[in-house]
Amino acid sequence: MEWLEEQLKRYFGYNEFREHQKEIVEAVLARKDVLAILPTGAGKSICYQLPAMLMEGVAVIISPLISLMQDQVVSLSRNGLSAAFLNSSLPYDEIQSVLNNLKEFKLLYVAPERFADKNFVQRLKQSEVSLFAIDEAHCISQWGHSFRPDYRQLSLLKKEFPASPVVALTATATSEVKNDIATQLSMKEPFIVKASFDRPNLTFLIQLKKDPISQIREFLTKHPDQPGIIYAATRNTVDETYTSLLQEGFKVGKYHAGLSDGERSRAQHDFVHGECLLMVATVAFGMGIHKPDIRFVAHLDMPRTIEQYYQEVGRAGRDGLASECLMLYSPQDLKIYQMFSQKIEDEALRQTAKDKTDKMYFLAKSTRCRRKELLRYFGETYAAANCGGCDNCLDNTELSDETIAAQKILSCVFRLNQRFGVKYVIDVLRGSKSKEIYERNHDRLSTYNLMADTSEAELRYIIDVLIEKRLLERSDEEYPVLRWTELSQSVTRGAEKVMMRKKIERSAPARKRGEDMQCDQELFLELSQLRKKFAQEAQVPAFVIFGDRSLIEMSKIYPKTREAMMQINGVGPVKWVKYGHAFLEAIKAHCAKRFSTPQK
Repeated sequence: MEWLEEQLKRYFGYNEFREHQKEIVEAVLARKDVLAILPTGAGKSICYQLPAMLMEGVAVIISPLISLMQDQVVSLSRNGLSAAFLNSSLPYDEIQSVLNNLKEFKLLYVAPERFADKNFVQRLKQSEVSLFAIDEAHCISQWGHSFRPDYRQLSLLKKEFPASPVVALTATATSEVKNDIATQLSMKEPFIVKASFDRPNLTFLIQLKKDPISQIREFLTKHPDQPGIIYAATRNTVDETYTSLLQEGFKVGKYHAGLSDGERSRAQHDFVHGECLLMVATVAFGMGIHKPDIRFVAHLDMPRTIEQYYQEVGRAGRDGLASECLMLYSPQDLKIYQMFSQKIEDEALRQTAKDKTDKMYFLAKSTRCRRKELLRYFGETYAAANCGGCDNCLDNTELSDETIAAQKILSCVFRLNQRFGVKYVIDVLRGSKSKEIYERNHDRLSTYNLMADTSEAELRYIIDVLIEKRLLERSDEEYPVLRWTELSQSVTRGAEKVMMRKKIERSAPARKRGEDMQCDQELFLELSQLRKKFAQEAQVPAFVIFGDRSLIEMSKIYPKTREAMMQINGVGPVKWVKYGHAFLEAIKAHCAKRFSTPQK
């Protein structure tokens, strides 16, 4: 191994750098400012943690969330690395103890708000600061999707600490956001790295919202006993979904701003430690969450922007193993966000917000490759014709001409004087014998019973697609009604065809899942139980002991010596001393049982 690789193995147990990590580490060691745009799961933390261990002084890591700081410090401490955090959860005497002993730490995690404290800045100036690392750096830009004013004051870093390199890291940044980050931080000729945004281990599935609870329930059947996040736009939807899943026996927690600090903290702890598998949450949950084995992320509502969407789905599969991302959307989502955009006073920001939401909606209803569209948004070209990892590329059905069905529905809406909602229109088309229809003489309409052979679910789907294509619209009233748009007549006259997918078959590519788990499954489960035992004793998440990748590798290679075990990715000197012998003995015992020659 070269020297840097040796240090990587020594401190973190990894055998090799991921793409771009080494060049970033080298730039930081050369005391250059760095702006790194790396997708979630690319290993951003190594880019500042390794230089912190190799440079004189303490590295100050600026992180937006208390829970993230605590998780990172726990993981570092289990690796034998000296780290501490400062945040509002600590009592005054503990904060002073950390500040009085800064020389004892290699990494100090703080919130951006801490830099408003002049005394804190002064204490840092009296110490040797090896580097500043700004996590979730997109928060500094007003053009980003999670702008936080507290990040703006970080412009003082280069003024007060000119000799300390600044490392800004984010998973999602357009060119506009990237330039704004560098400007706001007064970076001096920064070393800029922009990795590919592609996450080949993620499968993207996007569906029109019909019955969200049923759709999410069906999705969960594909992920039994796997950890995942379910995002919803409102607290009410979180509460309703949580209650429904809890009643069905799922191990589920919930997280939103309406809960107390204690409730949120317990929910996050239970999820990270594997005590509950599902987390139903608003976007208040998850920024920088330190849990690499999340196998899926589902959205019950369309996110507001593509940056927000990609940031949130990026929480799945950070360990590089195959994971799925489901999003449900409806035209109503677009209307709600457009209404919010109108309340933004600044005209430029208002137009930017509207454009971003329009692009998100375009992605949702597109029939083209999701991966290609996502990467194009971030200024990247995906060359392959079929990614093999999104619903549109996996779909083996063809577009169907539903013009006649659309004409019948539009005609019915028109003959009802555009005064009734979806359910009533469907009842008329299917020939319902309800009292309301007879009293209004709607049984005498030419469209009454015109689609009796079409199921209610199929009719609802076609109407949803017509709304999506803006051939129909749903009013914003308390009781929404269906109305024609300026495009409706082109269909009824026969000037425009209406194409839609009548049956969409979506499933994750089996080859990816199979490749991930090609190992001795029995041994993997045994090692998982041993890992769980150590994690419970230490009161840490299981992945802090060893990640799934390490256990899979052990279950493929069957290491039987210390030297062989040290070749496993994720096994370093500290992990060997703490856990290596126990795992080695478990592997030996399994092999003796499985591969022993039976006696005659």
